[in-house]
This record gives sequence, C-alpha cells and structure tokens, in this order.
Amino acid sequence: MKGNVKWGAAGLILGLAVALSIPSLAQTTPPASSGTGDRAVTVTGTATIKSAPDEAVVTLGVHTQAATAEAAMQQNATKMSEVLKALVDAGVKQSDIATAGISLYPNYSNDGLAIVGYTAENQVNATIRDMSKIGQTIDRAVAAGANLSTGITFQVSDQNDGLDEALQAAVEDARHKAEVLAAAGDASLGQVLQVTESGAPTPPPLYRDVMAAEAASTPVSPPTIETQVTVTVVWALS
Repeated sequence: MKGNVKWGAAGLILGLAVALSIPSLAQTTPPASSGTGDRAVTVTGTATIKSAPDEAVVTLGVHTQAATAEAAMQQNATKMSEVLKALVDAGVKQSDIATAGISLYPNYSNDGLAIVGYTAENQVNATIRDMSKIGQTIDRAVAAGANLSTGITFQVSDQNDGLDEALQAAVEDARHKAEVLAAAGDASLGQVLQVTESGAPTPPPLYRDVMAAEAASTPVSPPTIETQVTVTVVWALS
C-alpha cells in the first residue's frame, strides 16, 4: 500500500516535469497579418501654374552719410519723408508701404583705426497694384531723393487662384503614371492609400536695378510667373 503511494507521487512529479517542457500551443500560433505585405504603388504627379503678376513690390530707400550718427539719421529722415510723400502722391496707399529695414553704421579710415563718419540707411517696400504705373512711381521716388534699392519683386495677389485646378491636374498626372506601372506589373489600381502635397513653392523674385535710369522713364516688363505643384499618391494594387 505504501509502495503504491510512493509510485503515484513519483509519477505525478514526472508528469508535471513533462508538462512544463511542452511549449504552449498559444505561443506557436502565427501573429495576425499587419498588412505591410500588401502590394502598392507610389508615384509623383506635377502640374504648373502660369500666372501674369498683378502686383509689384518695389524696395526703395535713402542712403545718407554725415560726420556724426545723429546728423546721418536726421538727414536720412528728412529725405525719406520726401520719398514717402512721393510714393503716396504716385498713388501708392499708406497701407501698402512697409518698412523693410533701417541701419546705422560707422565708416572707418583706410587703416581701419579711426571712425571718420556714419552711414544711415532706410528702406521701404511699396506694393504697386497698377502695373502700368511701376516705372513712373519709381521715377517720382528717385526724384524725391531715393538713392537705394534692392529691386522689384513681381507677384500674384491671390496665390490660390488656379491652385485647385493645378492640384487636380497633378493628381491626374500621378494616376496616369500609376496605371502604366500597374499594367506593367499585371495589376490594377485599387483605392488611394495616401496623398501628400508638397506645396506650391514661391517663385523666385525678379530684380531690376531701379537706380539705373533717371532722365527717361524707367521701363518695367513684368514676367510670367510659373509655379509648380507636386503631389505624391500611394495606390493599393489588386
């Protein structure tokens, strides 16, 4: 009787050891698919907006020199007031004139050891909305004392004008490329998984030296502004 009890206990211990050594069936079940293996195609489409500018931002200012900093600033303020008045008289609204920068710095002797005077500069950005008056506005400002400029920037007043159509054209361009690629891979396009728009970059400004002409009216020829829109689209393949 006792021998049977001992044997039963030993068998129970052995059974537990065997059970602990067998891997759990739950651990051997493969994980659910994450979907990362699904086929897809990624393409980029582009479209270009061509617009005629209807605004010109002219940067004009006054550069003065004097023996002292105070004198340089006073002379500059007097001349700049005349330039601002000339811009307004030419039809530029006060709200379309904004300070672009004011600076004051010393001038040194040739050996760089002594200050021999000071230079003051003041510039404003004047937005001209009548494109036919750009040249005469510049001329009036120069006649009033403007002797500093960084040129003209042409722009479109409504940057969103035509943007919707351009975005749609860019997506269609991407779809055409995706269809060609899908057909080459013996597949067809499914649903759109992702669309990314990189934005419409600001076209580089066109500068012109507006100080070059004084006797004759300053000629200005606005360019055509081209802005490229780019989209990246991901389609599922079926």
